[in-house]
Amino acid sequence: MELREVAIFTDDVQTTARFYERAVGEPVFAEESKALFDVEGVEVLVHETYDPSDGDLPCEDHYTFEVEDVDEAFARLSEKDLSVYREPADYDWGRSAYFRAPDGRIVEITSA
Repeated sequence: MELREVAIFTDDVQTTARFYERAVGEPVFAEESKALFDVEGVEVLVHETYDPSDGDLPCEDHYTFEVEDVDEAFARLSEKDLSVYREPADYDWGRSAYFRAPDGRIVEITSA
């Protein structure tokens, strides 16, 4: 399991993206609603906050860990009594599942 992404949601993408640009360098992708930075192989995604519809993923800061097989990792982690937020499903970026850490943060596991 490797850290793949840190997602940061904000009402002011441009200001937040400028901060990260000064801190870590030019974004690899940028538009009005999001910017993506590569920090030694870890993606830092700055994304505009939105009102999620039913079924949408929440727009909350979260960490993403890449695993070889989401379903296998989900089964293994679920056996450890971790709080499941979303079971494995396919998304535009690949297959992901989500857990809630005790502090309320979302932790995603994904495979490309």
